Amino acid sequence: MNWSGPLPGCEIPSRSFLLDRSDLADPAPALTRLLREAFPDPKPWTRPQQQVLRDLLAPDCHLLVPLGSRVDDTVSALQRATDEQIRALRLLRSQSRLLIEGGAGSGKTMLAVTLAREHAAKGKSVLLTCFNRALASHLSAQLDGVPGLTVCNFHELVKLLAEQSGLGFKVPADEAARRQFFNEDCAELLLNAAERLDLRFDTLIVDEAADFSPMWWVALESLGAAGFAWYCFFDRRQSVFRAQAQWEPPFAAEPLVLEANLRNARPIGERAALLGQCVVPTEFRVEHGPAPQLQHSGDFAEMAGQLRQVLRTLLKRDGLRPEQVVILAPYRHTNTTSGWAAGLDEVTLNLDVVNAVPGQVRIGTIQGFKGLEADVVIVAGLDRKAGQHPEWLYVGASRARAALFLLALDSAGLS
Repeated sequence: MNWSGPLPGCEIPSRSFLLDRSDLADPAPALTRLLREAFPDPKPWTRPQQQVLRDLLAPDCHLLVPLGSRVDDTVSALQRATDEQIRALRLLRSQSRLLIEGGAGSGKTMLAVTLAREHAAKGKSVLLTCFNRALASHLSAQLDGVPGLTVCNFHELVKLLAEQSGLGFKVPADEAARRQFFNEDCAELLLNAAERLDLRFDTLIVDEAADFSPMWWVALESLGAAGFAWYCFFDRRQSVFRAQAQWEPPFAAEPLVLEANLRNARPIGERAALLGQCVVPTEFRVEHGPAPQLQHSGDFAEMAGQLRQVLRTLLKRDGLRPEQVVILAPYRHTNTTSGWAAGLDEVTLNLDVVNAVPGQVRIGTIQGFKGLEADVVIVAGLDRKAGQHPEWLYVGASRARAALFLLALDSAGLS
């Protein structure tokens, strides 16, 4: 019998292939009847056939989250306090002299700022100093308007007091003489200025202490009032201006060790530790995040193309704001040998690494950005010499909170 009547132009083998209103009330028996007639000798489906059907009816859906969103989530998580920070602050409040040791991102600078603010609030005269000029500018902005608080880097402190005391601050033109002036003569100049001014502080707080020489400690101690409190925050592995083996603390004490990493998502912190040839922190505030990316190139011309593409991807595809991105290199991008800088032609640059400006990408040296941090860091211009300085690599990589990109020549030997 031909069952094509209900559907003109169609040939239907039997009634089983038609589902009417009564079948729709309970379609399972009708479908079973249809399949049995269509496949009288059924065979079990193979796994590949089952997978094809599964992919067709229920394909996997991969949620592509833009890097910009993941960066914002990571930064938000990094802003929560930890139990270790609270314990450290309690100990700082109970001790008048303390050495605080911690790796990059362990919260040393934040504790130094909090301590300075608290001591100043008690009516004490406080000196907060460090090595890096950019970090001093950042600290000064954070503590602007706090009475009784002096914030400046060591050499700016020497210059300020030397000029106030009438001694003057004249930097030699000769390179060798300049090095001696900044490394040795400034300490003596500070001693003489302190004696003339009779200036004393109730509290001395030193960040980046691993970059201070023993001669500087003597000069700083002369600025302390009777029974003054002294706190030094340091990380030997970040000593980019002084050999680690040469460093000595200003006083003998068992350091308080900060072991948790509060700045970097774990993938970045682990990569920074590997580059710096140091121990991975025991704890990270943020466990997950984008994996750091390492790109190799044969020369700086090729690296320029890589840098241009990374910036395009970050700013156009991933939705990051230019002010979230910082580019660091071992040497200034304006050097004639920094051919990789040709890849900066599509962005507006901000040479002030401390103050982010909307719509502009900050750029500076690894050494100049020590003590600071950014959501996204691109470390470019890594050559053979940079590859031989694990402390440079460690400092540069550990500046990134949420995303890290490393652009290295093959000769740098990074993997």
